[in-house]
Amino acid sequence: MEIGLIILAGAVVLLTLIVVAQNLQLQKALRKQHEYEAKPTSVHVSEPTVAQLETSLKAAYEAKIEEATGTFGTDLQTTSERLSEQVSRLTTTVIEEELEAYQQTLEEVRHVATQAMEQIHQAVEHQRVELRQGMEAELVEEKKQLAAKFDAKLGDVVSSYISESLGSGVDLGAQMQFILQSLEKHKDEIRKDLIGDL
Repeated sequence: MEIGLIILAGAVVLLTLIVVAQNLQLQKALRKQHEYEAKPTSVHVSEPTVAQLETSLKAAYEAKIEEATGTFGTDLQTTSERLSEQVSRLTTTVIEEELEAYQQTLEEVRHVATQAMEQIHQAVEHQRVELRQGMEAELVEEKKQLAAKFDAKLGDVVSSYISESLGSGVDLGAQMQFILQSLEKHKDEIRKDLIGDL
């Protein structure tokens, strides 16, 4: 039993030593890993590999540039077409609105001109009617005055001719036929006398 205990104690010591040794190796490996991560190591690439990498990188860069340029060109073309359509539509809309405003202004001016012409026509017609009425009234008055003058003058002229023809103190009723013949005979002279004094 003592030998078994000794072997067992030896095995425990041996295992303890193995665990301690492995622990030390693990710590050493961890320290190296930290050092490796903290200080990057330089990688050496051969010249042909560098040239090949540069060529591949340049080709990939140019391909991406061409792709971006193509996409930009397509986008620019589409945008330009849309912008052109919008400008055309906006121009058409503006022109239509301006034409509509011009038509409306023209209609308003035409309406105002028509009203003004109607008012002028009405004023002229009113003036014409008033002038005509005034002239007719003046003519009526003048006719009345002429008729009154004519009547007064006619009486004077007829009396004068009758007095000259018959003399004074003659019976007019008995001499009516003679008076009428005398008036007929001197008709032109009577007319001249009447018109000359009027």
